Amino acid sequence: MDLDLKGKSVLVTGGNRGIGLGIALGFAEEGANEEAVAKTVERFGALHIAHLNAGIAKASTVIDGDIAVFDQVVAVNLRGVYLGMRAIAPAMISAGGGSLIATASVAGLRGGPGMPSYYASKHGVVGLVKAAAIEFAPHKIRVNAILPGWTITEMAAVGYQNEKFRNITTGRTPVRRWAEPAEFEEVGAYLCDPSLTFHTGDSLTVDGGYTIF
Repeated sequence: MDLDLKGKSVLVTGGNRGIGLGIALGFAEEGANEEAVAKTVERFGALHIAHLNAGIAKASTVIDGDIAVFDQVVAVNLRGVYLGMRAIAPAMISAGGGSLIATASVAGLRGGPGMPSYYASKHGVVGLVKAAAIEFAPHKIRVNAILPGWTITEMAAVGYQNEKFRNITTGRTPVRRWAEPAEFEEVGAYLCDPSLTFHTGDSLTVDGGYTIF
């Protein structure tokens, strides 16, 4: 992409693998710097862009599932995004604005069996992004979500390696395959395009058409 993020400081959580890694590489290729919030402000003088991407998924059920599992998934996937926003917003306000992105999932648009905590947490992230977009708008901070579809990541490896499950999900995806993490390299950078000043509170679905089929 022909974006100019040179000199911009970027923080990506969960950027050591999978979709987060792809997004982090995309930011790096556009000339952005990456550090933790305090170190970013200390070293680069400001924090302009942040992507809250860390997440987990665990199998469970509503009736028989372990409540501790539900609490853990929600704590990482939803509470973690909330706390990340609280930590990041003051630095962005001081910088005069910025762009904050959270990774939700197509699971934030639909339901499914076997992972109630994951579906609930991702629905929560979508709602939290909308609420934060309204709260942060006066500070010129745009807040948006990326909703990936089936992607070949370490977290989804069990599903991908299950031939029956892979065939079912691929068959329900119009492009007839799962995404590669590298395909998200430019998605995060796109949402941070300085020209998109009117784009906030949105959920950008990147799922090969899975949710429309």
